[in-house]
Amino acid sequence: MRIKKEDFVNKIVCGDSSMVLRKIYDNSIDLIITSPPYFGCREYDDDFDGLGREEDPRDYVNNIFNTINRTMRVLKESGSLYLNIGDVYFGTKGFSRNKGKWARKTDSQYKTHKIISTDGKYLQHKQRLMLPERIAIKMQDNGWVLRNNIIWEKPNPLPCHANDRRLPVYENIFHFVKSKKYYYDIDRAKELGHHRDVIQCAIEPYKEHMATFPEKLVAPLIEISCPKDGIVLDPFLGAGTTIKVASDLGRKYMGIELSYQYCLYAKKRIGDSMGMFSGGEETEILIRKQSPKFLECSICKNKKITTANSYWKRFLKLGAVDEDSFKESYICRSCKK
Repeated sequence: MRIKKEDFVNKIVCGDSSMVLRKIYDNSIDLIITSPPYFGCREYDDDFDGLGREEDPRDYVNNIFNTINRTMRVLKESGSLYLNIGDVYFGTKGFSRNKGKWARKTDSQYKTHKIISTDGKYLQHKQRLMLPERIAIKMQDNGWVLRNNIIWEKPNPLPCHANDRRLPVYENIFHFVKSKKYYYDIDRAKELGHHRDVIQCAIEPYKEHMATFPEKLVAPLIEISCPKDGIVLDPFLGAGTTIKVASDLGRKYMGIELSYQYCLYAKKRIGDSMGMFSGGEETEILIRKQSPKFLECSICKNKKITTANSYWKRFLKLGAVDEDSFKESYICRSCKK
């Protein structure tokens, strides 16, 4: 089936990355910077069974690869992809050990994540899963060229109370390209002190999103790997750091995010920015997300058939922020009379 292409430049698209990427024009993106959901770590919006919530970490590797691999078509021959993925240990639910001021807001989500049984081999408790490396190798096997495995060292890592191993203080950022000749400003890299493959940068949470990119981490990647008239894409936008920084640096941008709440965060950050493309008109949020087939009335409990158009029209008209509260507050016409 032929997919209709759309112009998403300087827009935020609320939808599933694997679907929205199909609508972007071939060879139109100069730089992709992204960080997909980590395995077993949190739920995003109402996506309880989405990326990162797989029972088997090997399914997670395949699902992340399948989505990221779609970006090869939209990336220019001169383009780069920076892929940040964090690793986890198998099955311990160890995050919930953090108590008091160290407790995470997403602790309950770690505990509710269903995970496959151990096999005594790869799937063993205390096993570091090497998920970033497995995804990177799978991408190499499918034609991507890995130029660097950048180590992002965090001087303020989250605490860990395991007493039989070292404290994890880094994450991988893989720099991939699709051709041997690509845009890379080595002189600017040296000026910024970003010509080595270890970067030290502190974590910077934003509002309710605890896993945001630090702006100081993203900015040099854009300056080094995107021409001044280029387009930066983040297919897992989160709270919008990538496109906010791209706008600040005078680049065009494009963001895809499943959670409407995070789309609003990103829109606000662009509006508050002093970037070239953030003044004047507000950044538009386009909804390209599937909707439920039925809405249950909160009073009579009857289910009413809905279409994507009517669902999102009602959602926006009510000024809703998240889908869960919107669906829970739905009242059918009969009960309104």
